Amino acid sequence: MSGSPSPSPSRTLPCQQDPERWFDRRRRGDALAQCFTCAARPWCARQALTWCASWGVWAGVWIDGRHDDALPYLQAIAADDAAPIDVPSAHAGPTISTAAPAPAPLRPPTCTLPSRATPAAAVLARSSGHCEVFTESCRYTLDRVVSRRRGDVPTENPSPAELFGTCRACAEVLAHLEPQLATRSGYIVDAGRDPAGVPFRWRGSRWVLLDRDGWLTELGEDAQTA
Repeated sequence: MSGSPSPSPSRTLPCQQDPERWFDRRRRGDALAQCFTCAARPWCARQALTWCASWGVWAGVWIDGRHDDALPYLQAIAADDAAPIDVPSAHAGPTISTAAPAPAPLRPPTCTLPSRATPAAAVLARSSGHCEVFTESCRYTLDRVVSRRRGDVPTENPSPAELFGTCRACAEVLAHLEPQLATRSGYIVDAGRDPAGVPFRWRGSRWVLLDRDGWLTELGEDAQTA
């Protein structure tokens, strides 16, 4: 932003400054939030794959004792090599630049993901098991799958474009959200509209289209639902 002070030229990653937080189940929410906008996610995912990590938050994926369960998500994040980053260890001196990098563009993974036999499975894969809303009360977990159809009228075979995942706290917030605001944010889709064509405010920071195949198409910040 014009007129803002210049950021520090370098720093260690947050997970290197306070590594215990990335391995504490009770404190993983804040760790996940920082991972989602970290420019080093592809590098971190590659490290987790190399070391067969079986516990903690790696590249925004919570691994709860089973490396194989996290493998598809880590492979998808590691495959994002559009801007490779060489991140040194916490003791190696020079560190990555902090010139306020924009979050990496969202794109479909190039690896094979778990079976998508159900729409809920597609939402799980798309979200990496985390909430897709991120209100101030967010718990960052994926506790339920919510329909975007007004009145929550289920369809016989809903596509992933009709659904999104939330934690319990965010679901409660959305349940009391003013309908017009919920519609503008894409959480509710009016009858007669195709959910795959209605922008969705994903994780409180990006406008996306929820595709029928279970992935995301990122839109510009000027995207509107109206």
